[in-house]
Amino acid sequence: MFRLPCTALLVLALAAMGSEATAADGDRVAAGRAPISFGLKGGLALAQHQGTTPRDMQYTVDSGSRKSLAAGVFLVLPVTDRFSLQQEVLYVRKGSRQDIGVSIFEVPAVLHVSYDMDYLEIPVLTRYRWTRGGAVDFYTLAGFGFGLKVGDRYRLSGLVDDGTETIPLSADSDMSEVDMFDFHFTYGLGLDAPVGGQRLLLEYRFDLSLDPLPLPTYADVPFGEETTRVDNEPVPLRNQCHMLMMGIRF
Repeated sequence: MFRLPCTALLVLALAAMGSEATAADGDRVAAGRAPISFGLKGGLALAQHQGTTPRDMQYTVDSGSRKSLAAGVFLVLPVTDRFSLQQEVLYVRKGSRQDIGVSIFEVPAVLHVSYDMDYLEIPVLTRYRWTRGGAVDFYTLAGFGFGLKVGDRYRLSGLVDDGTETIPLSADSDMSEVDMFDFHFTYGLGLDAPVGGQRLLLEYRFDLSLDPLPLPTYADVPFGEETTRVDNEPVPLRNQCHMLMMGIRF
């Protein structure tokens, strides 16, 4: 239900970037530098959660990534012939998949957990172009970003089977208790080539959150006609995400 607002925000951001770029292009060209440019990008996001493993951990964890998307708009502000600032507005779907082996009521069990976390992110990056004079440019990116959580879901499923009785475990709720804001460090590299009067780009990015988020680990256990929630301490994990995107720069 968050896709429409996110799309509207991206369109407004692109319109604002375009008007600013048009007003400033003449000044840039007059100064002998490349004009301000803007564009669209999108592609695959492979998200995961990262955390430290305590020595006395009483459970095992097999982590998997959430395969989803990242898309948005960007604005490139040249500072020198090689160095630029890159402002972006991105919609990124993050999270992870976890298979947790744990002993419940002294019975081994495996819990399947999924964390889905969607963000509207605003990175501010430095962009350095390593090549000059050729048709294809190679550049690197580095900087920091701010993320606003616009959607989330926590799901858990599992069974406790002692050979005589089977007890299902489940959870399905939002993660309103998790911080809405996320700050991350970003680095990456890309290729930029001319296509039909525009510039086509291929880019790899990696994001890593600066602070851990307290992710839920509770489960609902049925007892007769009632359901009891078994609370556990939240697990502190950091968002991390690999992104492979294509785009066009105008």
